[in-house]
Amino acid sequence: MKHPAQKLVYNSKYNALFLAVEDRIQKFDVGSQELLLEWLPSTSVQTQNDFNNEPSKKKIKADQKLSDNIRTLTCTADGEYAVASTDESKSLLVFSSKTLQLLSTRPFPKRPSAIAVTRDSSTILLGDKFGDVYSVPVLADTNATSTSAISKLSESETESGGDIEPILGHVSMLVDLTVVEDKDGDTHIITSDRDEHIRVSKFPQAFIIERFCFGHEQYVSQLLVPLWQPNILISGGGDDFLACWDWSTGELLDKFDIKSRSFPSADEPSTQNVAVSGMWQVPELQMILVYNETAEKLFILKLSGESKANLLYINACEESLADIAATGTGGLIWISKASDVGDADVVRLYRLLEDGTMTPDVEISNCLSRNSSFTICSQETVTAIRPVGLVRKHAEH
Repeated sequence: MKHPAQKLVYNSKYNALFLAVEDRIQKFDVGSQELLLEWLPSTSVQTQNDFNNEPSKKKIKADQKLSDNIRTLTCTADGEYAVASTDESKSLLVFSSKTLQLLSTRPFPKRPSAIAVTRDSSTILLGDKFGDVYSVPVLADTNATSTSAISKLSESETESGGDIEPILGHVSMLVDLTVVEDKDGDTHIITSDRDEHIRVSKFPQAFIIERFCFGHEQYVSQLLVPLWQPNILISGGGDDFLACWDWSTGELLDKFDIKSRSFPSADEPSTQNVAVSGMWQVPELQMILVYNETAEKLFILKLSGESKANLLYINACEESLADIAATGTGGLIWISKASDVGDADVVRLYRLLEDGTMTPDVEISNCLSRNSSFTICSQETVTAIRPVGLVRKHAEH
């Protein structure tokens, strides 16, 4: 059986689909569905403790395989670079999108939880599980960030990575971030955390907090700014609703009740929690896709209005998915399956229609899935995709 892809990214410059499959990255040609390139990690995983020449705090058996799984993956706006982050080594990886050559590896003190790239494709913004956000140039100073150089740095220098600059911090775990521009062309960072905060900060002077968007009562795991309405922010997480904001003023414009549509049957327990683990946009149809992992449902929503934008329900389908990548043309979207993956089910291509229905392209999907090179023996060896619902606070907190 094939291993599922936990992350998908479509690169329009090269008409390529990038897959993060456990600890490797694969590049497919969308036209031919051929596997063009594959990046494989080294057999040994270097952790931050290794770079600091300190003993690891984790006791790992000699025969236990340590996998440095890819958890975040994106491409720069110009399509030239692919950017990923890993679990065990807590590292930021930058690749050439054309050759899939690893250009730089930069370790961080804490595990990365979210990444975004500025629109000029020059700077990576990385948030970690302890609430800090770092500004990192896409093209690294290799003399300061190579493994050999890192081993010679002091502990404080190692934690900053040479060209890595901390720019803002939350007092709680940072869950998501995005980069936006206002009508004057000024750049802003929007961040969200486990303590239901949404914060809007200037960039690069991120110490200037412009405003908070207050209204959530649970963690905020997903932020999305539609390309066709860049003044609008859509957020979701552990609450029973999705929120629609004017992020430039902090005004809450609309709430969409996702819980009642996730669990419409009276047989469902009323205490079932919402956990929004994915949010994507299809600009050519002006649609928003939202995934509730606890109900395993994908919602297709329409964003209507401008100054008083609101979310309209179009359709929903039951899916156990890991990620979605939209091509930006013709309503075509790639969907990665999360569990019970067969040889023809790794990634599927769908055409999203105006009425919210999705029609599959079985032939293309089967071809790409067959060309995925990572085969596993059983479902037990699949990389665990951490449920976002684990971020929810318990009553004692």
